[in-house]
Amino acid sequence: MIQNQESSGEFRRNGVLLLAATLGSAAGLSSLPFYSLGSFVAPLEAEFGWSRGQVTSSFLYTTLVLAVIAPFLGNLIDRVGTRLVALVSIPLLSGVLYAMSRFEGSIGQFHMLYALAALAGAGTTPINYTRAVNGAFDKVRGLALGISQAGIAVAAITLPLLLASLNQSYSWRTGYLVLAMLALVPWPFVLLGFRSAPMPRVAKASLAEGRGELFRSRLFWSVGISFAAVAVAVSALVVHMVPLLRDAGMTPIAAASTASVIGFGVLGGRLLTGWLIDRFFAPYVAATLFLATAGGCLLLLYGGPGMVPLAAALIGLSLGAEADLIAYLTARYFGMARYAFVYGFIYSMFLIGTATGPALAGRLYDASGNYNSTIWTVICLLVAGSVVILCLPRFEKSASVVPAQ
Repeated sequence: MIQNQESSGEFRRNGVLLLAATLGSAAGLSSLPFYSLGSFVAPLEAEFGWSRGQVTSSFLYTTLVLAVIAPFLGNLIDRVGTRLVALVSIPLLSGVLYAMSRFEGSIGQFHMLYALAALAGAGTTPINYTRAVNGAFDKVRGLALGISQAGIAVAAITLPLLLASLNQSYSWRTGYLVLAMLALVPWPFVLLGFRSAPMPRVAKASLAEGRGELFRSRLFWSVGISFAAVAVAVSALVVHMVPLLRDAGMTPIAAASTASVIGFGVLGGRLLTGWLIDRFFAPYVAATLFLATAGGCLLLLYGGPGMVPLAAALIGLSLGAEADLIAYLTARYFGMARYAFVYGFIYSMFLIGTATGPALAGRLYDASGNYNSTIWTVICLLVAGSVVILCLPRFEKSASVVPAQ
């Protein structure tokens, strides 16, 4: 009874903050460019003559740039706070998306815009929003993280259908223009909601010292590498889901509708994961979800057309669990005093995996003419990542306590 009252109290005290983080995740760098790219593949192929591998490599540049700057961004967030970083980054991301709607040029210039999106929108990623939520919640931290990151699920559900309709009725340029407008939606909510956010404590250790500590930690590398492997697998499937289904004979609208089922899996994965990790050992929860996604891949290969929606939902479970689990494990294993700094390094490895996945799948498709080899690669990566996660140690109680801000 007392624990339930404490949990309710956390939600009452931090409700506006949680709403702001949820909206921010729905219209941030982790949502808009990622879940939209698959819908732009065919129109860009048709207009510019680019291959699928070239188009889907665009997000490679976004994630690689973000991977480089993530540790430094984390250090900045720990010093100046989450609110200022988000308020500056949101309009910058919108501006880059608008520039994409006006694009005329080469594939190299198009890739440069996606790289610029990482620089502009870095403050709209989970590095920032999960820092705010982790710093405000303790008893129901897992569920709060799940709710805050459920905004990404909303993007996964709605963007494929919205953009398919816009591409069909107008053009791909209209799609990017709408993305630019959506990117601005969280700004007033962050302005108001993050006023109640606890200010981060300034990190005392230098950036160089922090790197040395992390690089000597086997735990750090285990968490980072396992989620990098899963990121390669899941990002490959998500970005290529629409063209994969179209190759299987679906119409563009039907393929987009089926791909949007991934979003429901993401939504379920975020909320379910958040609820479960508040009650069960988080690595066990993670491995179970990732192995379920491997099962979804087998359904894509052998289940027939009727099993495709279930496979898409299972893929969404892993995508829904990733960000919540990284944030939760970072807080529990490494504490909150320098959370964003540590998270930034782990997130860098995750992003390298995310960047590699779509490009790898595109290259495999260009080489073989189908997605079978891609799906088998994904299965192997999911299983390998699950094995590493299952070997993670138990939490230390002191790591779960949020220090005074």
